[in-house]
Amino acid sequence: MRILVLGDSCSAGIGAPQAVYPSVLHARLDEAHRIENHAVPGFTSADAARYFRRKVSRRGWDLVIVYLGNSDGAQSRYKGAYQAWRDRDRLVSHSPSSRPVVRIRQKNTGEFDERDERRTVATTPQDFRRNLESIAREAHRRGSRVVLINPIANTRFPAAMMGPHAPYYKIVGLPARLADELTARSASARTLIDAVRRHEEGDSEKAAALYRQLAIGQGHVPAVARNNLAVLLHQQNAAEEAVELLKELAGTEGASGAVAAYNLSRILDGGGHQDEAHSYAMRAVEGDVHLYRMKKAYRRQIEEMAARPNVEVLDLAELLGSADFVDYCHPTAEAHVILAEALASRLTPTDSAKDSNAGYVCVHPSPDAYFDVAPTLADHFALDFDVARPTVRQAAAEVLQHAREQGPGDFLADEPKWPEPASDLQANIVNTFRYAVGHPAITSLDDLGQWLPEYGWEIGRFPEYYLCRILHDYAKAAEEHPSDGRAAAALHRQLSSAVQRERVLPGIPRTAKSRLRIDTSYARRVLRKVRRQLAESTVLFEDSRAHRIATVRTWYLREAFRFGAHSRSSMLYPACVLEQLVEGVCVALTIALHQKAAEIERSALSLLDDLGRLRDVHEKYTARHAGSWDLTECEDYRTELASLRGLFVRQ
Repeated sequence: MRILVLGDSCSAGIGAPQAVYPSVLHARLDEAHRIENHAVPGFTSADAARYFRRKVSRRGWDLVIVYLGNSDGAQSRYKGAYQAWRDRDRLVSHSPSSRPVVRIRQKNTGEFDERDERRTVATTPQDFRRNLESIAREAHRRGSRVVLINPIANTRFPAAMMGPHAPYYKIVGLPARLADELTARSASARTLIDAVRRHEEGDSEKAAALYRQLAIGQGHVPAVARNNLAVLLHQQNAAEEAVELLKELAGTEGASGAVAAYNLSRILDGGGHQDEAHSYAMRAVEGDVHLYRMKKAYRRQIEEMAARPNVEVLDLAELLGSADFVDYCHPTAEAHVILAEALASRLTPTDSAKDSNAGYVCVHPSPDAYFDVAPTLADHFALDFDVARPTVRQAAAEVLQHAREQGPGDFLADEPKWPEPASDLQANIVNTFRYAVGHPAITSLDDLGQWLPEYGWEIGRFPEYYLCRILHDYAKAAEEHPSDGRAAAALHRQLSSAVQRERVLPGIPRTAKSRLRIDTSYARRVLRKVRRQLAESTVLFEDSRAHRIATVRTWYLREAFRFGAHSRSSMLYPACVLEQLVEGVCVALTIALHQKAAEIERSALSLLDDLGRLRDVHEKYTARHAGSWDLTECEDYRTELASLRGLFVRQ
């Protein structure tokens, strides 16, 4: 049987390991079928309709699974309904043009945005229906069954967290401390930051006075100030005034109205008014165009599609609940298993014959397939620049030489002083080096010289790809080394060449080979850097759940590419930082096995045990988050983290 999956990030198989339902379904079916996952983050029904007709509809699918709607009701360029007759002048797919190197600049995501808020959704409910019908008609004409998955929104996740003002809003039950990360240009916005700082420091009287001063009038600052004042009043047990303020604000359009409705639902739920609380929670979802969450009008279009002869509807409302989401719309890994089981149950016995081309494939088209059907996800995100390998190496060597002249060369002592880039290429290389020196496997300028960047994808928007190549080769060395015992088992569990390869979306060339350092002096330096980073770290030993939720727009995409796009408890603590430390220890452990260095092996295994304990503590408490969204009380979490921090500092 041949199965096609069309969808957004809820279905996309990016990152590693892939715990999304298409992969789980393939394993559930004993790998007897051909499943191609053409889903991609940001896909709308307009993208999918055009992509299906232009690229894949003619390939003889037995079943087409469509999981769309979360991206359609969110803010975006309006894409409308796909109409094939308008596409006649673009019948031939063009290869993407070469991408020259451009300087990648980081945006200041903490700066208050004074511009008017855009509220245009990607696709209206009516055009959403037309796009789904376009897919269903074409599939029916070619003899394919269609299963439409009807998504549900996680109403517990705070509204507008992908909006430009997300870090400024105070949320009931989420005590995030963000004032030091915020900046502003106008006087009123700077005063708002001062109020937020006082609020977070417990100076309630001064914070309330500043909020009241700013709350007068119209605009973004007064709206945020009124919301934050209401949250502060609720914290001071002045619930009546807080509710009055929020009800007035919840009647407005845009992010402030959605956030106010969410906060109001939290206060009402805590006061025992569940029905009214649910009503405001739904209002928060419906009025929020910043988060990718399914809206009622779009769900209704899918429900009505069940009347079509070749269409079945699988309603997630009958399978999942709020506890099956950690973020706003993506099912957890466990929920993906439930979804895969439900899909498997819809396959008839005659569908189970072995396909001669059985397998599971992720394709990664562009989320802008409605505008240009040819480019891939790598092209869309500018992950791979068109530049020759010798050119990259030469530019990297020049940057490194200038850095050597300015010193220091030893990262255990201090960070290097990077030169002023002479070109966009050099600027991107400096960005890659800056990222790399934060990893424990990079201990000196000599290490960077050992592994000069060579590929366009190593100097793009994901500089961690440069490290993936190095870690991939250490993992291969460990996997090919004839050893057993505890150390080998730990390595195979913690560092996988397949995982590192899958993370690099443009792909690590088979011919790529890093000259690995296997000297014991280097291994000891790596372990010293791991211990130093642990002893100096604050973020690893804090309850950062509220902070992570409030800043989700700054990190979610990058971590989704690294870990997979589904909800996971590791979203709520700095799992990426912890994983990098584990990777560094694994590099040292690989060297220890090759050199039979027992002392380094014991030290590395001890560190892995301690890091495992730290991860277990984070996982234990963040896993409870799906059941309770009040993060104000968790003393046990903080106590256990403090105890572990004392252990690492003493080392």
